Order: sequence, then C-alpha cells, then structure tokens
Amino acid sequence: MRILFKQILIQDSRSSFFGKKADLLAENGRWLEIGSSIQAEADEVISGSDFQWFPSLVDLRVHHTLPGGEHKEDWTSLQAAAWKGGVLDMLLLPTGDPVPQQPEAIQYIATKLEGTGVTCYPSAPLTLDNKAENFSDLMGLHESGASWFSHGAGSLQDTDLMLKCLQYLQPLPVKVISRPDVKGLSLFGQIHEGLQSTLLGMKGIPVLAETMHVKRDLDLLRYVMQHSFGLANPDFALHFSCISTAESVSLISEAQQQGLPVTADVAIYSLIFTEDAVSEFDTLKKVNPPLRSENDRLALWKGLKEGVIAAVVSDHHPVEVENKELEFDQANFGTIGLETLALAFIKEAKNQGLTKIDNFLSHAPAAFLGILQPELKVGEVMKGIVITEEEKVYELEDIISKSKNSIFLGHSFSHQIKGVFNGLNHSYGQ
Repeated sequence: MRILFKQILIQDSRSSFFGKKADLLAENGRWLEIGSSIQAEADEVISGSDFQWFPSLVDLRVHHTLPGGEHKEDWTSLQAAAWKGGVLDMLLLPTGDPVPQQPEAIQYIATKLEGTGVTCYPSAPLTLDNKAENFSDLMGLHESGASWFSHGAGSLQDTDLMLKCLQYLQPLPVKVISRPDVKGLSLFGQIHEGLQSTLLGMKGIPVLAETMHVKRDLDLLRYVMQHSFGLANPDFALHFSCISTAESVSLISEAQQQGLPVTADVAIYSLIFTEDAVSEFDTLKKVNPPLRSENDRLALWKGLKEGVIAAVVSDHHPVEVENKELEFDQANFGTIGLETLALAFIKEAKNQGLTKIDNFLSHAPAAFLGILQPELKVGEVMKGIVITEEEKVYELEDIISKSKNSIFLGHSFSHQIKGVFNGLNHSYGQ
C-alpha cells in the first residue's frame, strides 16, 4: 500500500527538511521517496494546508494498573489511549497488583502489545512488592530485559536501602528512577503549600518535601560514584521523575555540571497549571506532585530550554470515577494523560518559543530508553503523527481511556492529531 503526504510541514528536527514543507511517499510502511514535489500514484493521499509531521511520542511515565486494575485500564484501552495520543513507546511503572517482579512478568509485559504499533517497556521494582523490605532479583530482572528500576510510582524512603540499590546497580547499564518526596513532610498533604493551601484551609505539600529528597539522592549518588573504583557503567544514571520545583531544577543542574550521571523529566501538567487551578476544589486537578507556583512553572520551562530536564511525561495515572468524585481531601491523586501529552505540550511550547519540540517528546526520551526513533529518510520505517492546527475544547466524549480523570477536561488545545503511523499500522482521520 502506498501513502502520499502532500506539502506537509516537517517537524522532525533531525530531518534536512525540518521547518519546511515536503512531499512524503511511503510504501508498505517504509519511506519510498522524500522530496519537495513527488508525482506518483498512491492508494491514499493525505494533504492539508496546515498539516504537520511529528515523530511519534515516547512517554517515560505510565502507571501500570495490570494485573489487578482492569476496571481502571486494561491492555486494550491502554493501547488505544496511547495510539490515539501518538505515544508509540512507553515506560510502564511497576505498579500492578501483584507487582510484576519476576523475569517472566517482565518478558510478558514487553511483548504484550506486540503487533499493535505500540511498544511497552517494563520497569522493575527495586524491592519485592514495593515494600522496601527485601531486594527484588535485580540481576535476574535486568537479564530478562529490565533496564529501568523504581520503587513503584515513588521513591525509597530508607536511605540505606537506596544507597545499596545504587551501589548494586551502578556497574550495569540501567536507570534508577526516583520520584522525589519525603513522605514525612508530605503526609496528609493535599495541594502545594502556598497561598491556595492557606486560603482553602488544606494541608499543603511543601517544596521541601521534594528538594530534601533530591538533595539526599544526589548525595548518595555522589558517594556511590566516588567509591565505584572505576566500575560504574557509562550508561548508569539516576533519573528524577516529575520534578516540580525551581530548587529541584537548580540542584539537578548543579549536579550535572559536576559530571554526575543524573537526568530528569517533568509532568506535562506541571508545565501548564499552577496552584491557582485548585481554587475551586476541582479534584481533577489533584495530582502528585501537586501543582506548584508560577515561579516554579517558569523555572521548569527554563530547565527544559537549558537541557537540565530532558523529557516531558504524561504521568498517565488512571483513577476510577468513584475515587475522584469525592470531597477534595478524600479524592485520589492522579490524571490520565496519554491522549493529551502531544497536544498540551505543543500548544504551550510554541508559546514559550521552543523550536525543537520533538526533542522533549521523542528523541531525548527514546535515548533514555536506549532505542532509536526511525529517521525521516528513504528505507526507514514510517513512524510518526500528523497534526493540524485546529482549536478545540477537550471534552469527556473525547476520552477513550477506561478512566476519565483528565486534568485537561474543559481545556482548549490549538492542535489536533489527525493520523498515527507505525509501519503497516496506521490510522488517519481520527
């Protein structure tokens, strides 16, 4: 089958056509010809005055509900939500019940969506059942394909345990993921500790809960690297997920300048909203980390522009309606986000003056996973999304995920995804 894209704006920063319009011809899922003007017969012609070609997305933070959480998200709805949002590669947290912690479970997850156009990369738990009591089979899990380890969706509170995990894993080409949060400081917190928590009379989650944990983990990493005897693997790194404060950006930047193997990502909602969004007790805005101050939001954008933060993630966290439609202090944290990651980031990134938008959604997170996104050149697999400029308010009926807890309900997007393509798997006109 042949597909011809006519005069589509190329938004793949690796392409020689970046920022220009070009014709693209694909046959049987691979690029056959790329040029300024292609005259060829095709089974399907895709054209539009404002159509744009982006690489597909790589999402580094998806809460895995399986097994045990099929009522919130099952494999079919997970794949459908990812596909609709153009997320064709995603890193799953070890958050099922029971926790996927056997080599066989890792291999099963990695191949579960094979052939659908979406690929899952399972991260493994640092400790059995994420209980911070006994180590999981770290080496066995790595040999089975896991190159990413985390403490469920959070981080180890036990300092000695975290130190030993870093010491054990540093000779391997793996990433240790930490969602920094000192539980003793954030316990019972509902929103960011600031003006809104004072006005609304709710316990706040202080910036200190995040930054103290960042400082601790950086100190542990520094100690491990100083005592690695040259055995640290060059691909080993500590990765901070969902940082949300200006001070965290500063601390991580300083550590990177010192040569420490440390990376970071930010949740899309932390780049869009601030603490003011919860002023009306909207539980859809209840996320963790909480929505911070405007100063923090701007610092996160600065961190992206300066390369301190490598990737933007959805933090896709399905929550059933029964646990969202409650009083604010009783409602669960979390928002879904696979379907809206591209749309939300592209709109705000353009406002921020970013040019290579694809780097934060595709190339940098792909490098983190150790995979290569196919390039836009003859012979390579056709893998990407077609986006058009179209203002539209995101409504409940737009959601195909099983859970409907989107922080972006009622939010207006300036672009829409018109097609998703991955080799022989493709859909157009959604």
